[in-house]
Amino acid sequence: MKILENMDYKMLVLDLDDSLLGSDLKISSRNEEALLAAIQKGVLVTIATGRMFSSTIPYVEQLGIDIPIITYQGALIKNALSHKTLLHIPIEWEVSMDLIRDSKENGYYIQGYIDDKYYMEEENEYSDFYHTISGRRGIVVSDLEEYAQNREVTKFIIIDEPEKVLRLRDRYEDLYGDRLQVTISKPQFLEFTHRDATKGKAIECLADMLDIDREAVIAVGDSYNDLSMIEFAGLGVAMGNAPDEVRKVADYVTLSNDEAGVAHVIEKFILRSEPF
Repeated sequence: MKILENMDYKMLVLDLDDSLLGSDLKISSRNEEALLAAIQKGVLVTIATGRMFSSTIPYVEQLGIDIPIITYQGALIKNALSHKTLLHIPIEWEVSMDLIRDSKENGYYIQGYIDDKYYMEEENEYSDFYHTISGRRGIVVSDLEEYAQNREVTKFIIIDEPEKVLRLRDRYEDLYGDRLQVTISKPQFLEFTHRDATKGKAIECLADMLDIDREAVIAVGDSYNDLSMIEFAGLGVAMGNAPDEVRKVADYVTLSNDEAGVAHVIEKFILRSEPF
């Protein structure tokens, strides 16, 4: 897509981990200053993340975001202020049961997300790692399949080593690709949501709610779970730290997350303080 130098962008949608957030899991002062300047200019700024809603709220409050935010890869859209649910697309019950059984039979560590909490059958190095990233601690249950019976599961994550996660993505795409979105957020996280719960479709839904044309949307992300929103947006931006597969579909590649790549996008395309 050709970058339009004089486009009047109305909405900026940001991934959190490894995009807006630095390696320290914080929003840098440069990113924050640029975002506040964009908001003051009238641009609607929101988040599209694989994180839980509760894990996203501290960053939303820091930035003063007051429009709906997209969480769980697009499976849950909630109002940032009232916390009212605007869209929830849980995984089909039969698929949830199949996925839990398969992961357990193959010895994979899996977490299930229900009512903005997550559940697993044991605490280990993977659950500890997730807790460090998310700031939220999970709940141990004796039998995840039994606990998930008759409950709406928003998302599952299998956590493993990056090389294995890449192999498992291909396996689960073959098994569930017609029923689930199977994607990678961080290199260790293989994530599963309903096939219609993608960031791209969620941004399309939110843009319709706010009466904003897709051409006026900027979406910024770094990983495979961001592909759909990068492809949907009028200006799809990949972070400088994104893998080649993500960079190739982007209209523009910015600096890395530790170089305030989000601020660079805002300064260049919204504030026009950076040359083209």
